[in-house]
Amino acid sequence: MKDEAYKLYVSNKNLPNADSISYSLSVVPDQYPSISAELFKDSTDKRVQFFAGEASDDYGLKSLTFNYRVKREGKEQPDAAQSEKLRISGDKQARFDYTFDMYQLDLKPGDEVTYYFEIWDNDGVNGSKSSRTNLMLFNMPTVEELEKQEQQNNEEIKDKLLDAMKESKKVQDEMKKMREKLLQEKELKWQDKKEMEKLMERQKELQKQIQQAKQQFEENLQNQEEFSKTDEQIMQKQEKLQELFEKSMSEEMQQLMEEIQDLMEKMEKDEALEMMEDMQMNDEQLEMELDRMLELFKQLELEHEMQKTIDKLEELAEKQEELSEKTGEENSEEKQEELKKEQEDINKEFEDIQEKMDELEKKNEELERKKDLADTEEEEKSIEEEMEQSQDNLEKQENKKASKNQKKASEKMKEMAQKMSSSMQSGQMEQMQEDMQALRQLLENLVTLSFDQENLIDEFGVTEINTPRYVDLTQQQFKLKDDFRLIEDSLQALSKRVFQIESFVTEKVTEIKSNMKSGLDDLEERRKPQAADHQQRVMKNVNDLALMLSETMEQMQQQMSGMMQGNQMCNNPGGQGKSGKVPKDKISQGQKSVNEMMKDMKNQMQNGKGGSSKQFAKMAAQQAAMEALERNGRNYSRRGQGDPKLQEAIDEMNSQRADWSIKNLTNEMLKRREEILSPPARAQQQNVKSMDEKRQAQTARQYERKPPPSLEEYLKKREAEIDLFKTVSPALKPYYKNLVEEYHKSLKSK
Repeated sequence: MKDEAYKLYVSNKNLPNADSISYSLSVVPDQYPSISAELFKDSTDKRVQFFAGEASDDYGLKSLTFNYRVKREGKEQPDAAQSEKLRISGDKQARFDYTFDMYQLDLKPGDEVTYYFEIWDNDGVNGSKSSRTNLMLFNMPTVEELEKQEQQNNEEIKDKLLDAMKESKKVQDEMKKMREKLLQEKELKWQDKKEMEKLMERQKELQKQIQQAKQQFEENLQNQEEFSKTDEQIMQKQEKLQELFEKSMSEEMQQLMEEIQDLMEKMEKDEALEMMEDMQMNDEQLEMELDRMLELFKQLELEHEMQKTIDKLEELAEKQEELSEKTGEENSEEKQEELKKEQEDINKEFEDIQEKMDELEKKNEELERKKDLADTEEEEKSIEEEMEQSQDNLEKQENKKASKNQKKASEKMKEMAQKMSSSMQSGQMEQMQEDMQALRQLLENLVTLSFDQENLIDEFGVTEINTPRYVDLTQQQFKLKDDFRLIEDSLQALSKRVFQIESFVTEKVTEIKSNMKSGLDDLEERRKPQAADHQQRVMKNVNDLALMLSETMEQMQQQMSGMMQGNQMCNNPGGQGKSGKVPKDKISQGQKSVNEMMKDMKNQMQNGKGGSSKQFAKMAAQQAAMEALERNGRNYSRRGQGDPKLQEAIDEMNSQRADWSIKNLTNEMLKRREEILSPPARAQQQNVKSMDEKRQAQTARQYERKPPPSLEEYLKKREAEIDLFKTVSPALKPYYKNLVEEYHKSLKSK
């Protein structure tokens, strides 16, 4: 147990006076083990934490544990400590990594979690000794902190969207100036390439801003899902806005930037100019989308805050009513003080609601089209008076009078909440009616534009390029371009109010503008065949746009019918059955109807009859209804409630609707139509079969939590260090092994 010295004397009868040999025993005491753990956080999810650590001892390690304890909000004593044993080797050094998933702890707002790692050595003489990492703490935010964080995120999201919109406009202007400059140069210069690189960097920063806003929006959604109940309509709008965020992160834009940089490197001027024009159009589309997202986000924020305020007012009314019942009972002096305190708390909560009402007024002022908020000034004043009187009566110990005041205050709170709720619903109905009227007018304008474009195509087909009539027709094409600009402005204004309008509507608008511009350029250069192609594409995209808006109007009608009492428009406003299944038999019947219509039109066209725009439009409209039904099936398929095989039929329909829009009907197309019938029919048969089978329970699957990239990189480097340790020869003496280990430690510390 301590240092000793001893001698050996070697002697015998032939060597009685031999020399001695001295030895010494040096005892190395077993020190405490050492342990360290580094925390890696995922910025998108703070309740999943990743650790990578090391432990070492001068003799050897025995066991490693992860320990945690939860203290619940409102409880004085924490829950029992929990410990989990981790696997390590018994060597002198050990490396470990661990994922702490706090979702398994069922944490509530205000809960605390303390946790640490503990390592034990293999001291067999004195008993195992342990060392711990520092005690780590995780606090679940309270409800008030979550609301404050949500408000802060909302403000930052609005600022980022506004900044991104301004930056997009600046990038467009810079891109336009650079294109004009390159058009005047014979060949690209090194300086041009550097300017383009700067533009690309600004474009990347723009995408980064949008990504940050998207992450903050998703963080708010996650908190709302876990700690509060959200109205179904608001949830649908949140999902739609989330889709807009995702689609604004355009992969096409990223690909365009890479192609432009590649062309600039190769000094290919003409192709680079074409790519820059495409990128400018995409930036215009992005600017429109950002403008729309900002306005829709403001509306959603106002509606969500309004709904939360109504819910809080109803909860406060319940509290006031419960306090009224307590106050009406016989109470001791101690109970009397508690009643006063509870009334003071309710008064304070109502003041907070009043402050929230003022904030709602300010948020409403920020909207381009303000909403009609309920005027609750009279109700607020009346509630304040009743609560003040109840407070005075409690001070005078006149509890019966105080109870009556509290009861009246509770009733008036409920009336105020009902007034706010009714005002919000009626405002939504009025807004929806106005939007539907504007949408109908847009559809009429689009149909008129489509027919005008078709007439122009026919007239250009029989007009020579060197005649005055050709010039007149070109001027008419310019007029159609101006007409569409008015439609575009109206559509952009409408899209800022209507969540149902899909993001790809903006893509169609961009395609129409692009084809109109290219078509006019070709007409001015007397390139009739090329111009005809762009005119056909314009008509096709206008027809597609009209069909998309028609579907949007149908969705709004269904939503309105669901909001109206008695479901006046249909028995099933949601368009789905109770089970959420799509009636695939109707899809098949609809496809057969479309197929028969196509065959009749094909026969008429072969005889020199039929094939008018009206017939094609009717057929496309019927097909659009089928596609809407199919899309519902696809949405339920994503949630695990539908049949994913319908996607093949949907893709085929989308590819053929373009052919109808330009009046292209072939035998091959008819054959493909017959094939489309097969997937829904097969899906229907399989669905019926699956319903007959006995339902089987399935165990929930555990999904692996992926570590953040920074941790993965760290683990790779650490694996490389382990390989370096393995290169130490086991034949070395302990003294030299220790020297090598110390050397590796010194390298790591540097």
